Amino acid sequence: MQLRLNSNETFKICQLTDIHLGASPLIGKSQQTLAALEKFLSVNSFNLIMITGDLIWGKLVKDTQAVLYKLYDLLNKFEVPVAVTYGNHDTEGKFNRQNLRNLESHLIFPADKHHSFITADRENYTLEVFRDNGELAHLIYVWDSGSYSKWQNKEEYAAIEPEQIEWFNHLPYKRAASSIDLGFLHIPLKEYQLATEKIIQGKKKEKICSPVTNSGLFYSLARKQNVKAIFAGHDHDNNFIGEYRGLKLGYGNITGYNAYGTLPRGVRVIELMNDCFKTETQLFE
Repeated sequence: MQLRLNSNETFKICQLTDIHLGASPLIGKSQQTLAALEKFLSVNSFNLIMITGDLIWGKLVKDTQAVLYKLYDLLNKFEVPVAVTYGNHDTEGKFNRQNLRNLESHLIFPADKHHSFITADRENYTLEVFRDNGELAHLIYVWDSGSYSKWQNKEEYAAIEPEQIEWFNHLPYKRAASSIDLGFLHIPLKEYQLATEKIIQGKKKEKICSPVTNSGLFYSLARKQNVKAIFAGHDHDNNFIGEYRGLKLGYGNITGYNAYGTLPRGVRVIELMNDCFKTETQLFE
């Protein structure tokens, strides 16, 4: 489904993260999450729903298809494009990332992916946002940040692979420092730790669970300058937006009730405009 600006030249994104649905049949807090999400989407309109990982508790879910189809059936009720990337818990069960990507075919309104690139079973892609005249207005970059490190005795979480950075560096877009583009992934970059020194909004209520290894994506982002903000998930008790060297490094807001964390559940809303973006969290009632 092609992404287009609103008539007022804005583009509104709903970031869902860390939904953490449990085993089928869905009961308790998993069902509470779906009910709250349906109620929220029924009274708010968006141009894109971006899901940034940990859709399920992989170790607990035996019938992955049945559980994800419950989520996708809900999203299919709303004519809003949906894009997905995965987290560390999604593939702790019997499904690998390719299996999960295959299930995305159940979505009636998938967002159009461009320049899809898969390495180490991680898919990276872009989303292109157009004006009515066909001109490219904004780019959204999606990196699958993987799950656990190859060297777990040294560090817990995986780093972005060099091939994923090369993919970004060699995309055929001509973007400038004046462009207003965004990025999404699940596990925060190591530079999020430095961004805590300049928190602009939101709360930091737990440590930054980033990889120990810094594989260099931030350097490429800072050099190209078109990406103005990166949004992650993963840390349930963080929903802050910080800044490091002019780049906003932020979190979504935990969406699922079936997981740890004291933050109220909800979503992050991001609105792209011609010369800036604005963002806030919106909580479930």
